[in-house]
Order: sequence, then C-alpha cells, then structure tokens
Amino acid sequence: MSSQSRPDSLGRIIAGLTAGVAGRPRVVLALVLCLTVLSAVAAASLDFHTQRNDLLGPDRPCQKRWQKYLDAFGDDDDMIVVAEGSDPAAMRAALDAVAERVSRRPDLFDRVFYRIDLRHLRDRALLYLPPEELRAVAARLDAMGPLLGPVGVVAWRMLSLQSLLGDAVRALAAEEGGRELTTAERSLLAQLPSVVSAAAAAVGDPDRYHNPWTLTSSPAAGRPRSEGAFTTAQYFFTPDGSLALFTCRPKKAAASFTPAREASAAMRAILADVVKCHPGVTLGLTGLPVLETDEMELSDADSTRAAWLALVGVAGLYFVVYRKPRYPLLTLATLVVGTVWALGWAALTVGHLNILSAAFAVMLIGLGDYGVLWVARYDEARGRGQPVSAALRLAAVNAGPSIVTAAATTGLAFFAVMLADFKAVAELGWIAGCGILLCAASCLLLLPALLSLVDGRTAPAGAAGRTAPAGAAVGSGGGVGTGGGVGTGGGDGNPPQVLRLAAVARPLGWLAALADRPPPVLGIGAVLVAVGFAGVFRLSYDHNLLNLQPRGRDSVAWERKLIERAAGATWDALSIARSREEALALRARYEAVPEVGKVVEVASLLPDEQDRKLPVVRSIQARLAGLPLPAELPPPVGSDPAAVRDLLTRLARLSRDSALTQSLASLAQALDSSPDAADRLRGFDRRMASDLAEELHRLKAVSRPVAVTVDDVPGELRERYVGAGGEFLVRAFARDSLWDYDALRRFTAAAAAADPEATGKAFRTLEGLRQMKHGFERAAAYALLAIVLVLLLDLRHFGEVLLALFPLAVGVVLTLGVMGWCGVPLNPANMIALPLIIGVGVDNGVHVLHDFRGRNRRRVYRLGAATGRGVLVAGLTTVLGFGTLMTARHTGLASLGLALALGVTLCMAAALVLLPAVLRLLDRRRRGRERAWRRPSPVVGSLPQRSVARVA
Repeated sequence: MSSQSRPDSLGRIIAGLTAGVAGRPRVVLALVLCLTVLSAVAAASLDFHTQRNDLLGPDRPCQKRWQKYLDAFGDDDDMIVVAEGSDPAAMRAALDAVAERVSRRPDLFDRVFYRIDLRHLRDRALLYLPPEELRAVAARLDAMGPLLGPVGVVAWRMLSLQSLLGDAVRALAAEEGGRELTTAERSLLAQLPSVVSAAAAAVGDPDRYHNPWTLTSSPAAGRPRSEGAFTTAQYFFTPDGSLALFTCRPKKAAASFTPAREASAAMRAILADVVKCHPGVTLGLTGLPVLETDEMELSDADSTRAAWLALVGVAGLYFVVYRKPRYPLLTLATLVVGTVWALGWAALTVGHLNILSAAFAVMLIGLGDYGVLWVARYDEARGRGQPVSAALRLAAVNAGPSIVTAAATTGLAFFAVMLADFKAVAELGWIAGCGILLCAASCLLLLPALLSLVDGRTAPAGAAGRTAPAGAAVGSGGGVGTGGGVGTGGGDGNPPQVLRLAAVARPLGWLAALADRPPPVLGIGAVLVAVGFAGVFRLSYDHNLLNLQPRGRDSVAWERKLIERAAGATWDALSIARSREEALALRARYEAVPEVGKVVEVASLLPDEQDRKLPVVRSIQARLAGLPLPAELPPPVGSDPAAVRDLLTRLARLSRDSALTQSLASLAQALDSSPDAADRLRGFDRRMASDLAEELHRLKAVSRPVAVTVDDVPGELRERYVGAGGEFLVRAFARDSLWDYDALRRFTAAAAAADPEATGKAFRTLEGLRQMKHGFERAAAYALLAIVLVLLLDLRHFGEVLLALFPLAVGVVLTLGVMGWCGVPLNPANMIALPLIIGVGVDNGVHVLHDFRGRNRRRVYRLGAATGRGVLVAGLTTVLGFGTLMTARHTGLASLGLALALGVTLCMAAALVLLPAVLRLLDRRRRGRERAWRRPSPVVGSLPQRSVARVA
C-alpha cells in the first residue's frame, strides 16, 4: 500500500494555509476575534423550541391534523393537580381552595377545569327525555286531570288507595266488557303494582314505606346520565375515589428553555399553602408541561454541569499530557472559539435550538478537540529541535490531512442525519455537523496563529544540534521512540535530539508491546467480538418516555400514581365534529372500541329534537301551574280496610298482570295480619298523596319550556369543547396507560379506525417515537454511507477503507453487546449515540491509517508515538465530554452518556490495539512477499550482475 498523492497534495494545501496564518498571526487573530464576537452576539438571539410538538415537521399528516385542532380549540397542554385522600368532601374543598387561589393569577393560568356544574340547567331537565318518554309523562298528567284541575282540592281529598283500586276495577271490568281502555286508565294500571306493593309494605310495617310514584323519579334521564348531574357540581375522581383531579393551562413564557417554569413554581407554592389548611388531603402536581419543565430544568442543569466538568476534565488531561499550561490553554481556546462560531451559525441558519440540539455544545467538547492531534505533531517536531515555522509545517503536513478527513467524516455523519424524516434530528444534524467543521477550521486557523505568537521567541526543546530545514520531510512517526526512523535530521547530518519525544512516548510502550504480538491480540479480540455479538441479540428497545424522566421528581411520582389509579386519565384521541349529530355519532363509534375507557363531549348537553319537545314541555308546565304545595293539601278521606279487601278480591279475579296479582296478594296478607290496619292505611294514604304532590312539584321545577343552546353550556366546558367556528370536540380517553408503547399503538390504531382524522397527544407521541427511532436508524445508515464515500475520496483504496472502518465495526458490536449483556436498553434518548459513535469511531481509524500510509517502509509498521498519543488523548477527551453526562439525574441523558462513553472507549481501544496489530500483520506479509520476489532464482543467479539489476 503505497502513499497516495491526494494526502500529499492536501497536506501541501494545509501547509500553505498554515504558513500564511503563521506569517500574519495578529491579523488572523483580529479576524478570528471579530468573527467570534459577531457569533456571540448572534447566539444571544437563539430561541428555544423545547415542546415535543416542535420535534415533528409541520408537513407531517399527524401535525396537520394537530394544527387543525389548535386552530379551532387552542392549546390544551394542561398541568394536573392531584388531590389524594379518603374524605371526598375534604378533597373537593381542597380543590375549591386551589381554584380560588389560581383565579387570582390570570397572568399565569387560564382554562381552569376541575368540576362540571349543570345546576343552571335543572329547570330544563325534561328536554333531555326522549320524545316518547316525554309524551308518556304528559299522558300521565292527563290521567291526573281532576287533581290538576279546578276541583283539585276535592280530588286531592278523595285520593286514596281505595279510590285507586276502585278505578282499576272499573277499568278492567270495562275492558272485559269489550271497551278499549283510555290513556288515563292504562297509566293507572301501569302505576298500580308499585302503589299496591308500597301499601303492602307500609301496612305490614310503617317504617318500610317507600315512595310508590315513578312518574318523575328520573326527570333527567338520557344524557347526562350521572346521578345528581343537575343538582350538585360533579368533580373528577378516579374510579376508586382516592384521587381527584384539577387541570388548568399554564401561560408560557415565549422563547424560554422552560416556558412553563414560572407557572409550575407558582402552582407548587399554591399547593403548599392550600395543603396546610386541609389536613388529610395531599396535593401533587404533574401533567405534560410540568414533566417537560422538570425535565428541561434538570437536563439543562445536568448538561451545563457536564459541560463544565468536561472542560475541566479535558483541561486536566491536557495538563497531565503536556506538563505545561500553554498547550492545553491554546487547544481549549480553539475548541471554545469553534463552539461560539457554531452557536452563531445556528442562530443565523436555524434561529432556535430544540430539545436535542440544545445539548450539542457538550458534543462538540467531546468531538471537536482536533487541536490535540495538531499539538501532538507540533510538540513532537519541537522536541526534535525544529523551529516554530518548521514545526508548524510538519504538523500541517502530517496531522492536517487526518484532521480534515476526520472532521469531514464526522461532519458528514451529522449532515446525513438531516436526511432522516424527523425535524429535531435534522436540525441537530445541521447544527452539530457545521459545529464540527467550524471546530476543525478553528484548529487550522487559530492554533497556528497562537502557536506562532506564543512560541515564536522560544527556542525548541533539545535544540542542541542544527535544526532541519523548513522543507524537510518527516514521517508520521512510524517507530518513533521504538527504533524506527523519524525523518531527516539537521542539514549537517547530526541526528536531532529525541530525548523529550522518547519520554513522552514511553507511557505508550504497552501499545507497541501489543502490536508486536498480532496473533494473540487478534485472537483475544475475536473472542470478545463473538461474545459481544451474542449480547446484541439480548438488546431491547424501551419506548417509554416516562422511564427517561428525572429520578426522584414529584411530578414523575404523581404521574405514576395516576397510571396506577386511572391508567388513561391524561391520554386521549381528539376528534372534531361539525355538528351535534356528528359528535354523537363519533361518541358512539368510540364507545364501541375496547381500548377506549371514557368519552367526553358537550354535544349531548344540547337536547335533540327540541322543536318537537318544547310544545310538550310547555303543556306540562301549564298543567302544573295551579298545583298546590304539599303542605296545603287537604287530608285524604282515607281507605276502609273492608272495602279495600273487597276491591283486592275483585281486582285479583280481573287482573292478568302477574306483578299486580302478586302485589295484591301481599297487601291482602298484610291486612289480615295487621291489628291496626285502618290506621296504617290512613297513614299510607297521607304519605302517598304527599309524595305524589312532591313528585309533581319536582316535575314542575324541571319543565321550563326554553331551548338549551351552546351559550348555556358552562364556560369551562365551552372553551374546551366548542371550537372557534362552532365545532364540537370529542375526546376519547384510553383504558390503559399509553406510556406503554404497545398499548399506545393499539389505542391509536383503534381510534384511527373510529375516526381517520383523529389527533391528540397519543398520535403525536407515537409519531414522535416512531420517527425518532427510525430517524436515528436511518441517520446511522446515511452517516455510514457518507463516511465510506469520504474515505474512498481520501484513501482511494477500498481495502484501506475497510481497514479504517474496522475499529468502528468492532466498537459498535462490543458496545451493543455490553449493553445487551448488562440489560441496558436502547431508548429515544441514547439512540442518537449510534450516528455519533459512527462518526467518532471512524476518526480513530482514519488517524491510524494516515499514520500507516506515511510509515517508514524499511521497517515493519508500528503505531507512531505522536499518532498514538493524539488518538488516545482525543479519545479520552471525547470520553470525558460524553462520560460526564453519566452524572446526570435525568435518566435519558445518563443513558446517552453511558452509550457514548462506552462506544467511544471501545472504538478507540480497537483503533489503538486491534487495528495496528492487523496493519503490522499485513505489513509483515507484504515484506515477506517483497523478500521472496527479490530473492534470486537459479536462473537469475546465473545471469551477469548487470542483467540481475535490470530484472530487479
């Protein structure tokens, strides 16, 4: 494998750039400073798009349906207050107190919703009866004509069990004689079994009396069907009654990383104040905006802490390696400048950061430290006695091409991410990819200028002999400190001083020792790869976003408690209906879906067929206009036991109704066994008449003949369930917890079957999870393809491309295998590690391959000290940059840090241990073939020496 021309020409270009920068360092620094200041100013204008809604592209069908909902109903991103206790009254009082305090902060909260109060609709409850039932009520009132007419006082006095039995006997006798029963007579016979049964109970025991009238016992039948819906305010309790819910919408701060932070803090203060006055009730706060705020606060704090820890760790590593302050400070300066440039470029091209791209600065600390390799080469040359200009040129020729290639591969790995159909991932790919290239540019521009100024007047270490001329070629260090040549020395032939370089290379002697034993090293590597490959099949993927939330946060604990008590209470599918009828049809379809636990809408609060019902209700109200109060009723004449027994006997002969016959027998038995039957019958007559009057008054109270319109719907319901254009919202809540991916997938599929235009949190979450997983998978594939193309352009040999990819393949298999064996799943947070590991893992192989291509071909290859040190230090800085994320309290960030640190470490180990062993083995075989080719054959040996030379 001979050296190719492309790296040499690229090296010459970089060397020319370096010479120009070193020739005018102050001009370059002034330009860099201006650009950095402008970038910092631009970066200050960056907005933060941290809502999960911002992660999806606006052209997705799911997003279009969601936008249609937002246009009609507005944002419903509610925070949820949870009241826990054993006393429902105390829980309701606590929520009332919370509502009262929340109402004082209209600047932070709106759309409060924690109870439904329909008491203002009670006087129109009859309109909710089906038309046929309403007509039946009117018919029963017609049958009571005497009680409601001009002679009502007399009729009420004559009302008794005896009179009712007598009317029934006459009706049945007339029917037996062939006359058709009237409506009043049929109504009487329908009511009579209940009256006789109540009489039998009261005669047997007065304490067993019960109201016999069923005329208006459920005047609000139909929707809403909940008991007491028109008489008391209805609060939202979980099925077991242990939790009551309160929701409101926080007003969010624009362009804030945590837009609901102030509202969340204010609500927590309100809850802490309220709970003091309501012992026995515990109040908690959760909901998506609260979870997101807690997540963003902690992840921001964790990322900031990780960035500082990474900077400190990298600086400390540099100080340990270089044993002097200037090189670490200069290297860090180029990294910081490149990061500031990246922020400014992001502000100009994208204008905002999202949940994913907000952490790209930490990535750059781990990925953009190209100055390490440059300084390693420069320091090596200075250690051999080269002046600054020559050392800069040698660093440019030897380190520059690999830095450019590494930056190109990593940058293209990120740019390939943009091809994924996921907005947040695409934005991250653009910002981080540009950041990588800008960090490389900062290294190539800023570092030579700084080194030229800082070291311009400093004599090179160990410069006892004459230095090499500026144009002297130096190999990549193949064999530096290990017996290999390092290039030409001084112009007088004296060797350069290498004591300092040997001292630096000494800690890497273990690499040389391993490289000298390729078969056992590669054998052990093969075993480890096989074990890792087996672990890949144990690897799982966890879609559950709740498992990524910060550990120990009360919002997460309350969300889990809600899942336990009411699994789908906060997850729903949203459907928009253009009419009341369409809304009710959607409700019916949703209720037929097993995955749906509850359906909520307000269309059913508008009674159907009101035009037909209003005249009937008006007639009922007119009939009841002169109804006397129960306290003003005259005492009934009372029933005679003997007359009642006779009527019971006659009625039993005429009746064909088994229920009536059975109640008649019970009453007869009670009369025979009661010693004071007369008094008990009179007592029953009084209570029966009073109950009938009360029932009629209740009927009168709900018979107001005025139509129910949308304006009559309570405001807290109307603003949530009636759209700006009069649309009706139908919300179908899940039966199971949709944090579980399988349940989420089933629910959305079932909801989409009921309404193909349905939208909601469930649909957006599923779409985001799918796009995130598939996006990162495709991003990894695209990144790998882009990297292969770059390597082909650089190395111009497919075999060398495979060798450069060898550490990456080993590192990825081992990383996934370790995660599989240790039970660490992939998840939406750490999946981004795949394309990042691909970009970083290839860098290591590129540096080693460039070192191999520039080796001293007179010796078997051994990894150069400068390259080994540069790869090791760069790898350790990357591990520090990503590994600090493992300290995060946010589970997702911690898992990302673990995956990245593990992947980078294993890829680096494969590049420093396994790849040099492979290359050394290949080089041995090459040299063996060359020796065999050069060995004279018997024929050649008999030729004259001049002929042998010609053949050679």
